[in-house]
Amino acid sequence: MLPLLDPQLRLVLLNHVAMRFTEAGPAELSAAGIDTEQLARLRQLSALDLNRLAAMRDLTIRVAFDAAELQAGLGALARVNEAKALEVYFIRNGASWQMMNALFKIRQKVTLKRRRECGAWRPSGRLALPDHSKRERIFRVWLAIEDPNPRERYYRLHQAFPRLSIAVLDAVVREFEADQ
Repeated sequence: MLPLLDPQLRLVLLNHVAMRFTEAGPAELSAAGIDTEQLARLRQLSALDLNRLAAMRDLTIRVAFDAAELQAGLGALARVNEAKALEVYFIRNGASWQMMNALFKIRQKVTLKRRRECGAWRPSGRLALPDHSKRERIFRVWLAIEDPNPRERYYRLHQAFPRLSIAVLDAVVREFEADQ
């Protein structure tokens, strides 16, 4: 367990414990190292006394983490950050608002706003597609990407053809898939 030394954090934690454990059962209180009498006394303290208690170095307050839950939280955070980075990548590299909606569930206005914020200009009108042989190469690479996640597939496809916008790559893929 990690010792908690900052008096302000200790005050917040003591206040939280006094409020949080109001409905707690004896088992939960015992697991936290508090008995019902101590909780009752803690709840009766004035703000000044609670502040004084938090400042006392004799009172040891430690923080413990559930390692499995912390690992799960860190993993979830990494996935969220990865998704946000991929979202920005798609916007900066010319994904259409329809594609952003399909892949990231982002509305048109939000996509356009984020595009303006990062300076990702996209020409209006019909997309200029590459010549037929290049379109065939694009589709062969698309088929060779085995990842079932469409975000990842488009990302890898764009890595193979970085000079083309993601919207152009999407148009080529849709064109060939419509022909099949």
